[in-house]
Amino acid sequence: MTKIRESKLSEPPSGRGAFSSVRWAPTASAAILLGLASCGSKQVGATVEAPTLARTEDRPTRKPDAVVVEPPAAMPTAVSRADARGVVMLREPVAGDAVRDLVASVVDAWQRESLDALSSLLTADAGPFEARGRGRAALIEGWRQRLRAHPYGKLAGVELVRPERIERWESDDLGSPDAPARPPDLRPGETYVRVPVEVGRVAGEKFFDDVIVLVVRRDDGKYKIAAYGEVAAP
Repeated sequence: MTKIRESKLSEPPSGRGAFSSVRWAPTASAAILLGLASCGSKQVGATVEAPTLARTEDRPTRKPDAVVVEPPAAMPTAVSRADARGVVMLREPVAGDAVRDLVASVVDAWQRESLDALSSLLTADAGPFEARGRGRAALIEGWRQRLRAHPYGKLAGVELVRPERIERWESDDLGSPDAPARPPDLRPGETYVRVPVEVGRVAGEKFFDDVIVLVVRRDDGKYKIAAYGEVAAP
């Protein structure tokens, strides 16, 4: 019969060394636990301050970058015609229909003996054709005297002018061999108009001279009379 000998490793520890190992184990564990708890308590109790964002009204306003603004180029004076070179500005010519409509309004005002209608066709600085410096009041007063002296109502229904015979010249065209002489005080942008009168007399009474002469220009979007006169046919 064989006996099985127990190993010394299975024997319970004896002596002082075994006792001190048994006592050390719980002490070390407690120390570790206390250390972890201490670390944990510091992490939990720590306060982390988040970065604060400045309010919109507290932020400095960023100004836009400077922009260099160049002054507009100087434009040349507007003219009726010019050679095809350099930079030129052409003035819009007076439309034939606009001139004919203005002349028709003048004739209608005479035939209706309406001083108010005639006055409404004038620019603020209008004057007599031969002396524009006399002003608007002098021109209107001359019309007033004529309306009192002659019964212009007798001309109602009479074809005083024929639209196809109306002539006009831009200010730059006057003075050439094929154009009439430049009217006095004609200003840039104004147009000279000649209106032959078909019927200037009725029953021997004179109402108009042979030709009505006008200086017209655009005023408030409409063509108006800057100077009015009447002359004998050349």
